[in-house]
Amino acid sequence: MSPSRTIGVGRRRFLASALGLLGIAVAGGAVYEGTRLFGRRYPRTKFDDLLDQLPDRESAAKIGRAAMAEGGSFDAEALAGAFRHGPSRGSLSRAVNADIAAGRLTTVQGWLLPASLVEVSAIAASVQPAV
Repeated sequence: MSPSRTIGVGRRRFLASALGLLGIAVAGGAVYEGTRLFGRRYPRTKFDDLLDQLPDRESAAKIGRAAMAEGGSFDAEALAGAFRHGPSRGSLSRAVNADIAAGRLTTVQGWLLPASLVEVSAIAASVQPAV
């Protein structure tokens, strides 16, 4: 008589596979959350719903300071209210696309920029200290 062979997965193979999948899950979570955990952190403001849409808040603040230095008058509260309740409903990408389509552009230090981007940058400059 020959010994009966069981069909199935061996204990070692199962444990190795389970640990491998766990490692992949941990690595994926680290990559997904890495930017939030290790990225730049800013003090909380009442404009974070708008400022969190900016890829680089420091650069945006520089643009905003340059726009204000060129004589633009910016009221952060009024701009934020108009931006939140306007046609773009708080979406920076929609507002930028609409500005480009409508030709609503502003010149800041020789750069031609969408007006909504300059406005949100001015909000960033109003809450971010100059470096």
